[in-house]
Amino acid sequence: MITILLIRHGIAEDRRPGMRDAERGLTAEGWEKTRAAMAGLVRRGYVPARGVSSPYRRAAETMVCLREATPQGFPVGCWEGLEPEASVAAAREWLDLIVGQAHPFETIALVSHNPFCPALVRALTGQDAAFKKAGCAVLHWTGGRFHLAALFTPAELRGDA
Repeated sequence: MITILLIRHGIAEDRRPGMRDAERGLTAEGWEKTRAAMAGLVRRGYVPARGVSSPYRRAAETMVCLREATPQGFPVGCWEGLEPEASVAAAREWLDLIVGQAHPFETIALVSHNPFCPALVRALTGQDAAFKKAGCAVLHWTGGRFHLAALFTPAELRGDA
């Protein structure tokens, strides 16, 4: 069984005049809460072997929080196909390639945005999933299909819930 951790980025700064959406980073609160949520994800046993994030700054910074939480880190890349308005169909094709090349029992982290995260879960599993910032859907690939195994709010991951 291959596990995909689909994570929505943490709390990001508001847009300022002249600032592109892709440049928005995590706020101080975003860094703090995302670090705690990602540490909680790892404490639950979800330790990625590799990760891919949207190239947007807030997504890349969320991946940094996850890497910091893991004992030995892991290789990370970015892909435009995880941007907020990216094609879910293209992402599905890409994921089919990823899981086809993955090692058995590998865990792969993906960091993206709304509305992309819930749309991807719906396309992969047929289930609806609401993502809070720094929340995570755990998807299992078994028998040639994806299953929604868990949906964690950041409060649950931090242990606040």
